[in-house]
Amino acid sequence: MQNAERDNLIVRVAEILKEAGFIVSSRCEARSFDLAARREEITLLAKILHNIDGVSEEVARSIKRAAFCLLASPIVVGERKSDLFLEDDVVYHRYGIPALNTHTLYDYFVEGVHPYVYSATGGLYVNLDGEMMKCARERKQLSLGDVAAELGISRRSVSKYEEGGMSTTIDIALKLEEILDTKLIEAQEFLNPEFEDPFPPDIPETGVEESGSSLEGYILRILEEIGFEIFRTAYAPFSAVSVSQSQKGREVGEESERVKILTGISKYGKRMIKRARIISSLSQVTRTKSVLVVNGNVKRVQIDNTVLMRKDELKRIRDPEEFTCVMEERAKG
Repeated sequence: MQNAERDNLIVRVAEILKEAGFIVSSRCEARSFDLAARREEITLLAKILHNIDGVSEEVARSIKRAAFCLLASPIVVGERKSDLFLEDDVVYHRYGIPALNTHTLYDYFVEGVHPYVYSATGGLYVNLDGEMMKCARERKQLSLGDVAAELGISRRSVSKYEEGGMSTTIDIALKLEEILDTKLIEAQEFLNPEFEDPFPPDIPETGVEESGSSLEGYILRILEEIGFEIFRTAYAPFSAVSVSQSQKGREVGEESERVKILTGISKYGKRMIKRARIISSLSQVTRTKSVLVVNGNVKRVQIDNTVLMRKDELKRIRDPEEFTCVMEERAKG
C-alpha cells in the first residue's frame, strides 16, 4: 500500500513539474533523489515520499552532494510529517533540504505564488523585511519601545527584527503589519541554484576515498589519474560527476569551460542497460554528458545518450581531452 501511494505521488509531482514547463527525467529508482527536472536555469533534484521523516540524514547528505555537483536545488516533496499532514503553503525542512506538499509545489511553480511560512521547532514562523520595518516605524515616529509595548515583547526583540536577525510568529508579524500599516512578511525562497561556498560543510571535496565498491574505487582512481576532478556521489544512479576543462576553451585562450560527465560504473548485465537509460535521461535534464564504464565485453557503444566504455579501454586513455573525444565519436556513431 505504501509503495503504491509513493508511486502515485511521484507521478503527481512529475505532472505538476511538466505543467510548470519543466523537462522531467525518468524515475531514478535509487535511494537518493527520485527525479531531476529543469526549467530554463532552474534545476531540481526531488526526493518524493509519503512521509518526509523517511529521509535520513545520510540520504539527505547524498542528495545535497549530487545537487552541489550539478548546481541544482534539492527539494523533498511529501504529504506527512510524523502523524500530521504537511500544511499548505508552508515550507518544512529535512536535514537542511526544503520540504513541501504537492499543493505548495503547484502554487509555487505553476501559479507563481510563493509560500510565506516555514515550520521549525516550536511552530510556524515568518521572516520580516527589517529595513522596511525600520523605515515604517520611523515614518510613523514610533520608538522601538513604543512598538515593543504594542506587541507585548521586549525592545531588544523589535531591534532584532529590524536587524534581520530573527524570525517571528505569524501572529506577531500580522500585528506588526497592522501597527506600521506596511507589508513586512517576506516570501520564502527555498531554491538554491548556486552554492556560495566552494564546499559546503557536509559536502566532501573531490576524491575517491570511501568508494562504494572495489570496482568503483578502481575506475574512479583511473579517471582521477587521467586528470578529472571526481565528485563522488552516494545512492545515486551515477557513481560520480567527473569534471574536466574543455579543449575548446584552452585553444582559444579563454577561460576553460568545465565539462561535467555523469559517470556510472557497472558490471555487464541486464541491469546495466536500465541504468544507462536512467543516467542518459538525467544527463539530458541537467545538460551534462554521461558515460557508463563497464567491467566486461559490450557490443554496443551507446545506450540512448550514455556512452559505454570498457574498463580496459579506459586504462589506455591519457587525458580528459582524449576521453571526451572518444565519447563524442561514439555519440556521433
